[in-house]
Amino acid sequence: MSKSTIGVLLLQMGTPDAPTKEAVKTYLAEFLSDPRVVDTPRWLWLPILHGIILRRRPARSAALYKQVWREDNNLSPLFHFTQQQAVGVESLLGRDMQIRFAMRYGNPGISQVLDEMLECGVEKLLVYPLYPQFSATTTGSGLDAISHYFAKKRSIPTIRFARPFYSNQLYINALANQIKKHRQPKSKQFYLFTFHGLPQRHEDEGDPYASQCRTTAQLLAKALNIPKEQWRITFQSRFGKEEWLKPATDKTLLQLPSEGIKQLVVICPGFVADCLETLEEIAVAGKKSFLAAGGEQCHVVPCLNDSPIFIDALGKMIKTELVGWC
Repeated sequence: MSKSTIGVLLLQMGTPDAPTKEAVKTYLAEFLSDPRVVDTPRWLWLPILHGIILRRRPARSAALYKQVWREDNNLSPLFHFTQQQAVGVESLLGRDMQIRFAMRYGNPGISQVLDEMLECGVEKLLVYPLYPQFSATTTGSGLDAISHYFAKKRSIPTIRFARPFYSNQLYINALANQIKKHRQPKSKQFYLFTFHGLPQRHEDEGDPYASQCRTTAQLLAKALNIPKEQWRITFQSRFGKEEWLKPATDKTLLQLPSEGIKQLVVICPGFVADCLETLEEIAVAGKKSFLAAGGEQCHVVPCLNDSPIFIDALGKMIKTELVGWC
């Protein structure tokens, strides 16, 4: 691997190594042990996690992962597309930079990738989270892990953390382009923008995530010239008994047909790569619920993935964050 003084670390959430009970259990144990993700006091949460959740959930989750696992390369969709995004950005920015990706949970881990980047001579590091909207549970957790890694180092490179790109016009345009492929201008299509949810308490305590999701949805509707009565924002993936952000995606999908909405386009703007939450929760289970409730047509728009327009947008957004370094 060539030496380079500038490195770009694309940071994604993570994925199990395989669609098996054992691999999913390892992944969930790391993910759900993070106090940024579940901030219940450790003395209360850890016995629940290890005594109940990690005994029951891995087998069910593994069965869902098997439904979306890629057969062509035996990789999860999230890993595959994140890898392709890194390759695409490298082709745009040039091989004189270290363009790498790491997973907050699972492999390749942050410590492993940073070790390799430093060994290759990286002296200036841009950390670029692939979460368009900032949340303490995602971007915040990743920055915690990177800070923890360097807390043990005698020599630390110059580090920049990229700003969230939820309102960046390049990102909005890429999303709009993806959606246009599924538009039927003369039909009565309704648009549902679904984002991963959070406990409502997080927003009440100052997490900007929900506000940034709403901004993304508004900008996207404006870019597509969708009247406000033809779109709605919802939040998915509720977990636990605490109140989460509303309206809930699953309940909305069941409700829309009773409102006379029969033709639906569903978009997941908070995910830049398809994963279990988009491919199974929305494209399979969510679509099935909508149709069973009386819906007639449901198009689930693929995530940005490795589409040329998004790779180009990602490269340009990264260049902006590198100003003054190259």
